[in-house]
Amino acid sequence: MHAVTALPFPLVIALVAGPAPDALDAPDAAATEGEPASAEPEPTSTTPEPASAEPEPASATSEPASATSDAAAPAPRPPRIDGPYLGATMFGGLGLLRVNDFDTPGPFSVAGATASVGQMVFPWLGLGLHGGGSGGVRSADGARQRLGQGHLGVEFKFVPLPKRLPLLSLRTSFGFGGGAVRQEGIAQRSGFGGAQFSGAVRYELFPWAARRRPYRGGGFGLGPELGWVGFTPAAAGRPMSNVVYLALTTTFYFGS
Repeated sequence: MHAVTALPFPLVIALVAGPAPDALDAPDAAATEGEPASAEPEPTSTTPEPASAEPEPASATSEPASATSDAAAPAPRPPRIDGPYLGATMFGGLGLLRVNDFDTPGPFSVAGATASVGQMVFPWLGLGLHGGGSGGVRSADGARQRLGQGHLGVEFKFVPLPKRLPLLSLRTSFGFGGGAVRQEGIAQRSGFGGAQFSGAVRYELFPWAARRRPYRGGGFGLGPELGWVGFTPAAAGRPMSNVVYLALTTTFYFGS
C-alpha cells in the first residue's frame, strides 16, 4: 500500500473552497498591458477641436459689414425739373421805349405777369407756350405817360447742367405781340408791334418736395428770375420796346 501524504490544513481548505472571487474577476495583466487603447478610448479622438467648431472671426464679420454699407448708401434723388409743368411769373423792372408820335426819353417803371405751360422732353430741354402782359408809367418833363403791352410765343427751357446744377434753367421764347403808349393831354396813342423775343435765367427751389415727393420727380418750385422782354424795331428809327425785369417765379412740375 502506498502511503498517503498528509496535506497541510490551510491548503485543504483552499482547494475545497475554490478560487477567490477577486482572482476570477481580475483581468489578465498581460492582456491589460497589451490593449490599453481598446479598453478605454482617448477623449481627444471623439471630442471636436475648438478651432474647427467655431467660425473664424474675419469671415463672421465680413458679411454684416458689407450689408451695412449697402443699407447706408443713399438713394439717388429724383429730378425736380421734370415732366409736364404749369408756371406763373410776377415781375417788375424798367422799360425803354420808342414810339413815333411823341418823345419817351426816360425809362418806364414796369410791372407785369406771365404764364407758361409745357413739357420737359429731355432732362435738359423743355418745350411750351409762354404769354403775358405788363404795364408801366413814366412821369418826367411835365408829362405823364402810360404803357400797356402783351405777347404770346413758344418757349424753350434749357437745363445746361442737369447733374451738377439741376435747379438752374435758361428760358428763351419768341412770338408776336404789341403795345401802346398814351400821354395825358393827347387823345391819340402811339404803339408798336410785331415780333417779340425774350430770355431769362432762373433758379428754382423745391422746399416741400423732399417730404411730399421723396421718390417721385417734379414738385412745386419757386425762385428768382432775371430776364428781358423785347419788341425789336422793324427798321432803323421805328418803334421798339425793351423791358429788363426781376421776377418771382412759381412752377409746378408733375414729374414723368
